[in-house]
Amino acid sequence: MTEVISDRPRIGISACMFDCPVRYNGKRFDALAALGRERADFVFTPVCPECMAGFGVPREPIHLTGSGADVLAGHAKVLDRHGRDVTRQLIDGSAACVEALERAGVRAVILKEKSPSCGIAKTRIGSRRRESALGSGVFAAMLADTGWFLIPETAFDSALTWWDWRRRLYAWLWLGDRTIASNGDLTAAWHVVKFILQETQRAEADRIGRELATLPKRAPRETLEGLRARMLDALRVPTTRQRATGALWKTYTHYVKRGQLEGVDLHDLTVRSPEVLRNVTTIAAELTGLERVGFENDLLFGTSPVVFRDARRVKARDAARTEGE
Repeated sequence: MTEVISDRPRIGISACMFDCPVRYNGKRFDALAALGRERADFVFTPVCPECMAGFGVPREPIHLTGSGADVLAGHAKVLDRHGRDVTRQLIDGSAACVEALERAGVRAVILKEKSPSCGIAKTRIGSRRRESALGSGVFAAMLADTGWFLIPETAFDSALTWWDWRRRLYAWLWLGDRTIASNGDLTAAWHVVKFILQETQRAEADRIGRELATLPKRAPRETLEGLRARMLDALRVPTTRQRATGALWKTYTHYVKRGQLEGVDLHDLTVRSPEVLRNVTTIAAELTGLERVGFENDLLFGTSPVVFRDARRVKARDAARTEGE
């Protein structure tokens, strides 16, 4: 059966992406506009490490002389346009933001890419305006040490990329909250999330599966937690369009077969085979449709095994199923 989380996930977000005019030039944008009504499924806490550093708005743009990790290790600096060293201020501002997110109960953060503070995979290194390099910003590097789920702004590039980040976030939160006190607890959790990992990280998924199968009876707690940590890390890896459509088709054909035998209600949902070309918005709509079918029919949709539903919707579904029995 599909697992359900009913508490709205608390997510931190770079304030400039939350329509707050806090960029160095006072500009802003609303990255969440594409979510529409789904925006209400989350509780957002916007933060800006550069504002918390006391730089103000507008302000001189800053750049790094190395990656954010290098800055935190003392091997690189943060400089403004005039070459002034503002390293300590940005580190303190980033730490203040982490503390605020901790108070808010946040465990996932959406970050502005290419920012010297918030960039996850790319940040501005060097004084040239458009110069960037691989490596995280200072705030993102600090967040990496928390073990939280970090989401780049590229998650909003399309409906399909957001669907992928959202379903992996839900699975990550669910798995992190599970009580794992025995081999059986971990194996049960594995059977929920393994389909995602087999889709995105096949080699690692196979290794985890083999290690689970060969665990000694009453495996030590540290062994179980080590395997859970590897599952959580693997859930951070995005899928591809090809893999997502393959998993979509496999589940749909299975549901059709079950519907013929057991009366599964597909709500007139039609999913096209992987070789049929369609845009990513259509693919995401098909995947979301299968999530609904899995939830309403109490089936495991392995591609998206954990969904968010308001507690009232869960209660209404269970009541409807009881009446139908």
